[in-house]
Amino acid sequence: MSMPRVSERRLFGRLGVGVMLLSCATLAGAQAAADPAQWLSRMRQAATNRTYQGTMAFAAGSQVSSSRVTHISEGRERYERIEALDGQMRQQFRHNGALLTLWPQTRVAIVEQVEPIADFPALPASSQRALESYEIRSIGSDRVAGHEAEVLLLKPRDALRFGQRLWAERETGLLLRTEVLSPRGDVLESASFTDLSIGGKLAPESVLKPMKKKLDGYRVVRPQAQPTQLDAEGWSLKGSVPGFQLLNCVKRPLDAADEAGAELQVLQSVFSDGLTHVSVFIERFDAQRHKPMRTMLGATHSLMNRHGDWWVTIVGDVPMATIQQFEALLQRRP
Repeated sequence: MSMPRVSERRLFGRLGVGVMLLSCATLAGAQAAADPAQWLSRMRQAATNRTYQGTMAFAAGSQVSSSRVTHISEGRERYERIEALDGQMRQQFRHNGALLTLWPQTRVAIVEQVEPIADFPALPASSQRALESYEIRSIGSDRVAGHEAEVLLLKPRDALRFGQRLWAERETGLLLRTEVLSPRGDVLESASFTDLSIGGKLAPESVLKPMKKKLDGYRVVRPQAQPTQLDAEGWSLKGSVPGFQLLNCVKRPLDAADEAGAELQVLQSVFSDGLTHVSVFIERFDAQRHKPMRTMLGATHSLMNRHGDWWVTIVGDVPMATIQQFEALLQRRP
């Protein structure tokens, strides 16, 4: 199973929320200035309901990358175009839940329907649940990519999660920059706009036209994710990791196949504490492909281990001790 790319998880918001009346922006801004917690809701709404275009930069450990992103909001319709500016060329085009990813160098096209999972510049839907695990306070003002910003500190209430600093654009609430902090206050990873234009009229055709093209010369992959439940697949957690709740559980095909040529599948469960995520992947064990491993890159920790006839991968922007708790609680039903 290929591991999720850290930069993709952290850089691009994929959260669908209801449309916010923009005429309320001034009132919301005044309320948020008085109550730092309300900035979380403003950030979440702005990432989806605003039109913006800019360049994002991401840094974790020795990895540095950047992407150009265009996000268009028209009524209930959302359009997004993302182009990687570093490394192998990659383009993504999204209209609501329909996502097309193109890899021109290898001539691979991935066509899929995706569920909304929040990442920069969005935040998860449960701002209230985040406040159960984090203390939030305003620590001043700053400028990011030419925009005035309110700076917020989210301090974890326990050792199971990392702290974060967030920069929110003063007028719209759009998240401009984020840093994940170690318990000592060191920056583990960061994501930020380096240039940004908010508002204006952008053409949805810049997204729709590439999605309508024939993919001649490309190997087209259409992964089909099936919603399911952990217990329906024979798994459960014999307890809970404090603060984390199950968001969704799906079963999707792997790129690999067994000796008989049958398609293999992986089970993915996503847990959230309202601010960050932990993903648990379960698939059949294959001695040729699977070797126990622990990795760390920036704030992202992952653990891969065998559980009987199964192979479990757990990954998230949380301390390794949190990852280990998820593994210890995971059990196969007899």
